[in-house]
Amino acid sequence: MLKCLVALLIVAGLLAFYKLRIVETIEIFTVEEIRSKVTAAVNRSVLLNLSGANYDDLVTVEKNDAGDITLMAANSLQINRINREISVSAQAMISSACDEGVGVPLGAFSGISVVAGFGPAIDLDILTAESVVCSFFSEFESMGINQTRHAVYIDVESAVGVVIPGNAQTVKVNTEVLVCEAVIVGKIPDVYLNGSLF
Repeated sequence: MLKCLVALLIVAGLLAFYKLRIVETIEIFTVEEIRSKVTAAVNRSVLLNLSGANYDDLVTVEKNDAGDITLMAANSLQINRINREISVSAQAMISSACDEGVGVPLGAFSGISVVAGFGPAIDLDILTAESVVCSFFSEFESMGINQTRHAVYIDVESAVGVVIPGNAQTVKVNTEVLVCEAVIVGKIPDVYLNGSLF
């Protein structure tokens, strides 16, 4: 009876050590590599789908005879098309990156932080791409008298599931990429300066 109790305590202690130390150390390496893989995939997708896009494709600016801005409008059709293409492309690229797995150094399995980064990498198949959501936003910046820099960005929010024996979590990665910019000459109404076209 005593031997069974001691064996149970040892097993419980090993499980607790695994959960508290080893899983935590593996998560640190995994999350950092996920962020790197997802950011690289999103940047490739944005570069692929935005090649050739310029400011005039996305934003229409109309002026009156005095040169003041009377209308700024986003090209919804073009923006929705780019959103859709980047979402689909980024999802595919992230899924492909997830299929490669994550390399975790052998030292991480010791649970000792000092040696966690050493040893050959062991590939773990623990990733699943869950979702990719794209949204455009813009910023206005004064560049001088009647000159305003208008920058258009795309924000790509990606979610990747991480499943490690004993734990599971979702890692969210936000990637902001400058799409285009222009310096607009003329007075811009406050309704645009204090808001966003998108």
